[in-house]
Amino acid sequence: MKKQMKRISILWIPVLALFACKKDKEPKEVALYNTYCVSCHIAPGIHELPKHIWETSVLPDMAARMDIGEMYHDPNVEPSGFRPKISFYDWIALKNYIISLAPDSLSSNPLPAYSALGGFKSHPLKIDQKDGANLTFMQYRDQDAKLFLGDMYGALTTYDFLTRKTQKIYQGHTPITWYSQNAAMEYISEVGILDPSEQVKGSIITRKEKDTSTFQSSLHRPVHLLVADLNNSGTEEVVVAEFGNETGRLSLLEQRDTVTVEKKVLLNQPGCIKTIAKDMDRDGKLDLVTLTSQGNESITILYQQDELQFKAEKVIEFSPVYGSSWFELIDYDKDGYEDIITVNGDNADKSYVHKPYHGMRIYLNDGNNNFTESYFYPLNGATRCLARDFDQDGDVDIALLSTFPNYEDAPQLSFVYLENKDSEAFTFESQVLDDPNAGRWFLLDAGDVDQDGDLDIVLSSFTYMFTPVPKPLSQRWSETAIDLLFLENTLH
Repeated sequence: MKKQMKRISILWIPVLALFACKKDKEPKEVALYNTYCVSCHIAPGIHELPKHIWETSVLPDMAARMDIGEMYHDPNVEPSGFRPKISFYDWIALKNYIISLAPDSLSSNPLPAYSALGGFKSHPLKIDQKDGANLTFMQYRDQDAKLFLGDMYGALTTYDFLTRKTQKIYQGHTPITWYSQNAAMEYISEVGILDPSEQVKGSIITRKEKDTSTFQSSLHRPVHLLVADLNNSGTEEVVVAEFGNETGRLSLLEQRDTVTVEKKVLLNQPGCIKTIAKDMDRDGKLDLVTLTSQGNESITILYQQDELQFKAEKVIEFSPVYGSSWFELIDYDKDGYEDIITVNGDNADKSYVHKPYHGMRIYLNDGNNNFTESYFYPLNGATRCLARDFDQDGDVDIALLSTFPNYEDAPQLSFVYLENKDSEAFTFESQVLDDPNAGRWFLLDAGDVDQDGDLDIVLSSFTYMFTPVPKPLSQRWSETAIDLLFLENTLH
């Protein structure tokens, strides 16, 4: 087992008070650090960002998110989110302290040894006539044998791999972020505002036999839905991750009658990304495991007490500069307890720089939901992961996607397939695509697409310009407009 690595996280990073503590500095600065950073979230080290990022981006954004004395505040603007108060002179002292200790640059990890992707055949697909790729949601549903796709223009479509045909099933007004379906109902989430915003304009739409209605409006940038009967009542609840911006929440929507939906806030913090229902304490009741990003980043288990009452417990906490983007819940070591695999690498906002702590981490469960980081695979800009036994040899293989790779020095690492060679030793063989830059890979899913008994992989592209990319790549993406990459498993 490898030595435990340092923990991490982020998404649309609103850097709220990113400070670091140095014991050898003067007591005043240490006190400022303890007062204005540690009380909010785990403190990142000053060394985790280079000096120019602190000076030109992070510190100005921090100042905008604080109540600094002796500075002008527009009385007509109502600030959102928590605003810690600090005097102007203390702010200057703290800012100078950070700049004085920040490194000029960050170190980089050596590139991993890798080979060409084996066991899969690549099929790039263009599914429409639009310029560029604009998919904001993708999910393969085995029960329908179709791929469900949502785009930034509010369209929800299905794609049939056998006929190569698409069919629009819903047209909304804002980007589609999630789709769920049970025997009676379809649920569609629209984000409202795609970019970071405090405007609460998201919604969930329901469809029943093609009758469409609004299930819930006034949601704060919803990005994920979990539809499940959490209390065995015969009626399914909806858990919605309202990612938000400076504010946000994890909410539970309960259908009281045919017209009334009751909303309960489970976590009152921004950055909620994904939730899984699982009985983590084995008491017969479904619990919730959720990932949050933004400032207070963590994996939290919400243990169900009784009748949809939950007790939250953070089991993994991350630094607010790492970029938490996704997680998988899977029994990696086959001991009967759910382990957690995370990817950290969102690099879209205030601190754009290649970071050596980005990558994939495996946390093993000791049986009491205490999780130990046991393996780290460095990968710049890692944003999605899939943990499955793709080669059907009894262990867990991992597919990794990077939306923010180092396009200048390692563009081949936009997608990495880790074939498990030795689970106990965490030995993986890294494999990459023959043409890794056919699209700007954004989403990732798996399913038996060709109906031959093994799991295939699907990648989708989103050519929205989050961060700078080499001009030849942006030109290629706009001209070729590859929407999907179907990786056909050749096992069967």
